[in-house]
Amino acid sequence: MFAVIEFDATAPGNAELRKPAAGPELAIEADGLSLQVSGRPRLLRGAGSVDFEPASFLEMFTQTGIAAFDCLDGQYAIALFDSTSRTAYLARDPFGTIPLYRAHVRNWLAYSVSMADLLQLEGLTTDYDQAAIAYFLREGWAPPFTTFLKAVKPARPGYLEVFTPEAQTAHRLHPRPGDYPLPVHASEPKTLLSKVRQAVRDSGPTDSRRIGVALSGGIDSAAITALLREAHPGESLDTFTVGYGPDDPEIRGARATAAYFGTSHHELFVGPSEVRDHIEETVAILGNPGGYDELPCLSALWSLAAKHVDVLYSGNVSDAIFAGMSTHRRLWRHKTLERYLRPLGIGRAVDHGIHHKAQPGSEPCSVIGYGGASAGFRHWLGHASTLFEALKSDLDAWDERTGAQTLLARHYGIELRAPFAHKQLIEFALCMRDADKVNIFGVKRLFRRSLRSVLPASIRYRRKGIQHLRYDAEMQTMLLELVEHYLSGKSVRRRGVLDPSSVEEIKADVRYALTPTNFRYAWNAILFEIWCRKFVDGVATTTQHEAPLSIAGE
Repeated sequence: MFAVIEFDATAPGNAELRKPAAGPELAIEADGLSLQVSGRPRLLRGAGSVDFEPASFLEMFTQTGIAAFDCLDGQYAIALFDSTSRTAYLARDPFGTIPLYRAHVRNWLAYSVSMADLLQLEGLTTDYDQAAIAYFLREGWAPPFTTFLKAVKPARPGYLEVFTPEAQTAHRLHPRPGDYPLPVHASEPKTLLSKVRQAVRDSGPTDSRRIGVALSGGIDSAAITALLREAHPGESLDTFTVGYGPDDPEIRGARATAAYFGTSHHELFVGPSEVRDHIEETVAILGNPGGYDELPCLSALWSLAAKHVDVLYSGNVSDAIFAGMSTHRRLWRHKTLERYLRPLGIGRAVDHGIHHKAQPGSEPCSVIGYGGASAGFRHWLGHASTLFEALKSDLDAWDERTGAQTLLARHYGIELRAPFAHKQLIEFALCMRDADKVNIFGVKRLFRRSLRSVLPASIRYRRKGIQHLRYDAEMQTMLLELVEHYLSGKSVRRRGVLDPSSVEEIKADVRYALTPTNFRYAWNAILFEIWCRKFVDGVATTTQHEAPLSIAGE
């Protein structure tokens, strides 16, 4: 999905929609309205949802205005242009499972499911967003609603962004986290199972296409595998897992799950050389890189999966809504201990790390001329007091990691489906007590209990390993080769973004001993340099300015 809308404020009704040479997944025009859709949206009707019909949605929009966007469910990125009012509307599902980027400068708006498309536009400013780069160098993802360039931003997940020649506004779509009170009542496991089962069914149909599951060693993909078997009993099912070798805990766990359900299982072992071979291609596809070594590994896995399936199901989003990440456990532990230690006058500092616990003494590359992090980029570990608040924060500020996987899969001709992103599950999670999510025995407690009739205990309570490569001597050698190739002193000084002295410190740190932290910091700097070479070098800088984005109803 890609288009450029030209606004002409002096000639009402003459805004122009320039269409791409290759059409979007779905498009329709009627009565001055142009609709483009990417993904698999559904329309909410009463207590359930129905298949999305473009004509019905346009009719609904004509009758109810922007309220029509609150009726969207499923996975979607939608662009609607009203040529009469010269107004453009961009909307995404709450967790941004379908990517959508936009560039808005004065009298035109461009949007695409791929940031790489927008970076090819003439007249686009190449002014860096230093705060976003600094955050990326530490965490491996640009913070929510940003990219490395000030002029290009992701459309905000869970929002409707409205653009006119004069202004931009953003409206929170349903479910609106602020409408939900702190949950106090216990939730029923059987109700949750019913909703998960319905979400898997609603994420279909398969239309006689070959289906598969991205299978990890955890409970989320295992649940999807079980429910797909139930929903499509006569169809063959392929499963796919990537890891560093036969001893990888993810490989072992996924193999056991695949054997239990009798799937046609495929394993891909990747080492440093395979990651190196996919790194430039991955950055070129995404245009907005990230993910440590995760995305090149997934790129290799999607390439394998494309030989066997057309549709690939994923357990993405389940950890976020049911509190399955290590950060959820850390928040729960901190708040629990704080409750008992505060009366004794003992204080404990919360670990504010987002995706990891950083090694003391290691620091990422620094950005020249940038002195600190914006308060707007704080993770909920720094301010949330409950898991309920953490979920509300995630719904309001989700990054692009989920959409990146979808875009990579699409590059190989695969449709990636995420049933856990459907609204009925998000709404259910917003009504779950913290005690139903995490306790002394572990994470995702209610979710595990809800699957008692679907999965054996050996799968429901299996510890999930973290899917990453080994930080051994082979990896150290590969990383040093990449550092020397991409982060030479001459290249860093010429670009003038990364501080050369901090680059040299990371090189020395990696040479001394490879750790998960210094691997991550070196890897992020390499990704940034590859991105610059691919999308910035040779592109003239212009002076364009974005209009401020106001949030309606907040």
